[in-house]
Amino acid sequence: MQQPEQYNQFADIYSDKFFNYNQNSINAYFKNVAADLTNKKVLDLGCGDGHDLKVFKERGADIYGIDASLEMVALAEKNNPQGQIKVGHFNNIPFQNEMFDIVVSKWALQTAEKIDPIYREIRRVLKPNGELIYLACYPIRQFIEKKRAGKNYFKQEIVHSTFFDNTISVIEPSHTLEEYLSPIFFKYFNLHHFEEGWDVGAEKINNDIYPSYFIIHAELK
Repeated sequence: MQQPEQYNQFADIYSDKFFNYNQNSINAYFKNVAADLTNKKVLDLGCGDGHDLKVFKERGADIYGIDASLEMVALAEKNNPQGQIKVGHFNNIPFQNEMFDIVVSKWALQTAEKIDPIYREIRRVLKPNGELIYLACYPIRQFIEKKRAGKNYFKQEIVHSTFFDNTISVIEPSHTLEEYLSPIFFKYFNLHHFEEGWDVGAEKINNDIYPSYFIIHAELK
């Protein structure tokens, strides 16, 4: 089973719990998205149960989504009957070239083994000067969650992450911050905003406080 598809196992549980546990990241994320999205085509990568798509629709957007989890796509379609939502992976986005004004993603990019192929696909489907806004798991969190002595931040390994008071456990490949802010990223995008934060839903190793997520807001060159 690929990492994104594991959400088939607990789609309903995740959908019920994420809003209460992720308030910090949700608030920070939506501050980066325009309040008025009238006539904008918005694509959500890893749309989950479609909660975010519903918000974008309320702001006036034409909404599109993809997710690797069949169960999540079913929930997203139920919650957004006017949206176009497909099963798919980020390195092969099932939509045409230069289709979207904005590509967004939340808690999803870290599930991929490689980030640069996703940037290439986002570049393909964005209109000129289109926006990219995403929130992903902070690499230092993944490093700490390796939970052993002698761990290597720079070596990609599968990390077992537990969250929402230990009710959900997932496996994801670790990443470095340089993978997200790579030469390919800066080749295609201008970075407008970067921020980091922490949510109560994240597992706290040794009761330490450290960033659990980061947000990037960029524009296609």
